[in-house]
Amino acid sequence: MKISTYLLSCLFYIPSILISQPFVNFKKDKQFNKPTNPLEQEMRYEDWVYRETIKTVMLNLKGTDGSFPILELNSNDKLHLQFDDLDPTQRQLYYKLEHCNANWTPSGVMPTRAIRGLQQDFIQDFAYSFNTRQQYLHYDLTFPNENMKILISGNYILRVFEDGDPDNLVLTRRFMVFNNTAKVSAIVRRPVDSQIRDTHQEIDVAVDITLVNTVNIPATTKLIIRQNQRWDNTIELKPFSINQKMINYNYDDGTNCFPGNNEYRWADTRSLRMNSMNVRKLIRDSTLVEAVLLNDAIRTFSSYQTLEDINGNYFIRNTEGSEPQLDADYAWVDFTLPFEAPLTNGAFFIYGGLSDWQYKDEFKLQYDYPNKAYRARILLKQGIYNYCYAFLPSNSKKGDLTYIENSYFNTENDYMVLFYNRTFANDFDELNGLLRMNSIRNQ
Repeated sequence: MKISTYLLSCLFYIPSILISQPFVNFKKDKQFNKPTNPLEQEMRYEDWVYRETIKTVMLNLKGTDGSFPILELNSNDKLHLQFDDLDPTQRQLYYKLEHCNANWTPSGVMPTRAIRGLQQDFIQDFAYSFNTRQQYLHYDLTFPNENMKILISGNYILRVFEDGDPDNLVLTRRFMVFNNTAKVSAIVRRPVDSQIRDTHQEIDVAVDITLVNTVNIPATTKLIIRQNQRWDNTIELKPFSINQKMINYNYDDGTNCFPGNNEYRWADTRSLRMNSMNVRKLIRDSTLVEAVLLNDAIRTFSSYQTLEDINGNYFIRNTEGSEPQLDADYAWVDFTLPFEAPLTNGAFFIYGGLSDWQYKDEFKLQYDYPNKAYRARILLKQGIYNYCYAFLPSNSKKGDLTYIENSYFNTENDYMVLFYNRTFANDFDELNGLLRMNSIRNQ
């Protein structure tokens, strides 16, 4: 995915609401110039970072920024992993791949059945940052490669660890490999249910299984739909009807509906010398530059406005440099959401690709009582960022993007439909069908 010249030129004309407030009661720079020990955590079968110095982790289809980490089996597709370590001490980092079931639990498949070649290898490509206030080591890995070839479809976990010890974790990332023997078709349309007709998007799916070996379809297949790159709101559907050639997942009761949400907000920190889009001022009185964004408006009761976005993703860019992976600097970015009084039944988070699509503590907003606003101060690498405000109710793992942002059928979203099948001969879930589509283009 690349940002068009037209889009970049339009970004600077997006209207914003400016409500000047002094920035108070927040900690100053936290430096990462000392070695840190791994966090005491067990491995998670999800996108996760196990060390506080690891930042800006990206796993995409090679050559396509912001893309889903998905490979077609037996193709020439490659995935590209990039990340920074703000502790610039050189370390020997390794990686390995593990096959998983459709529900992201270990499949138990013998490693040699899933991977041909080495079962673990070290990351050879790394380089030090230059011309930056914040020093870091930037790591690069492209796979599959001559040392590791993927043999079967399904879900996989990429595990990065130190010193050849798989338990000395640095990060984990999910990716998928598909073979597309099942032909998935889908369409996005207005829900039949009148109560959500203007706020939700209905995804109707059909899967042609003519070329798939299926047995006991309701028990051995799974159909999962993802919106943008979120994991917390995926929908798993049971077949609505089945015949010899087709499985139909066309519901009219809202089962297959997502809130459309709203278009994402923008922040542009490509330049740390002059104010860019949505940046009110730059402060340089500390080690790292501080970018204070314009106050954000609550959109709960506003009308829908068409706004081109990148569906919550971000791109690392640096207008003053030539190699953003190494010469883009880190800066503190200040977010402010005016709000009359704090809530007690949950918390607000800055949410999107910048937070790994998770509700991390470092992205949680704190209430500033003197100025009646929620605020967050987040360390980000220079670039162009989409973000939104998500409300996470107490004791919940699923965030609500409509609380502050509202929700519309018209919103442009990316969707991914995943069809898994477990055959009689195999004891693992294969990813036999995959479809990527857009709510506006419907393809």
